[in-house]
Amino acid sequence: MTQVIACSTHEGIVLATDSRATRFDPTGAVGHFTLKKLLRLGSHSAMVSAGAGIGVEMSLAFQNFLQRQGAESIDDIADMGLFFFSEQYGKWLSQRGMPPPFSPGPPGEESEEMPPLNEVYLILAGYSSKDHDRPFHLHLFSSEGERILIKALQTSRIIVVPRSLSMERRLEAQCMTGSSLEPLLSLCKFFLKKRSAEGEEVGPPFYFATITPSGYREIVEGEVKG
Repeated sequence: MTQVIACSTHEGIVLATDSRATRFDPTGAVGHFTLKKLLRLGSHSAMVSAGAGIGVEMSLAFQNFLQRQGAESIDDIADMGLFFFSEQYGKWLSQRGMPPPFSPGPPGEESEEMPPLNEVYLILAGYSSKDHDRPFHLHLFSSEGERILIKALQTSRIIVVPRSLSMERRLEAQCMTGSSLEPLLSLCKFFLKKRSAEGEEVGPPFYFATITPSGYREIVEGEVKG
């Protein structure tokens, strides 16, 4: 399990995630450990994963793939990502003889917080110098509702997984006022600390990064106010 946040503004992109991961021993007992899920892909791009643990394996494999390909453009990275993730996810399920992920519950059973326990969520973020109108791009890929495929989901400039409508509204309000990236980072840190205090599924250390025309920059938790 994980909590991830991605937000694109006129100034750049903010990325934030916790590092809690879950595993089960042979008896079925639950254990937790830390795992970094925020990865630099290029000089102006990054990705973060949430949901099932295979997301981190796929992220690392994609990072290595891009290094071999020498891809830098976020548009090229997103195009390659869809095919790469679908292939890797299908192979992973097939090799382990695992059943398809659970489909969403019946209508009417949704709540504000929707933990994606069995799905894979992959967020690609990057800056495109060719897109003068909207240079900061977010792409969301997921196995949500699929059998052995990853699909691209429509998204806005704000992604919160698992979803939190209240957090999305707060981020949107900040963006509407023309907020700089620093207050958004502080809001993300506050939210991660709040989620961590609510249970064992989210926990520190927290990781933060920004993407601006100057490039990708990872930010130490202690440098983020809040």
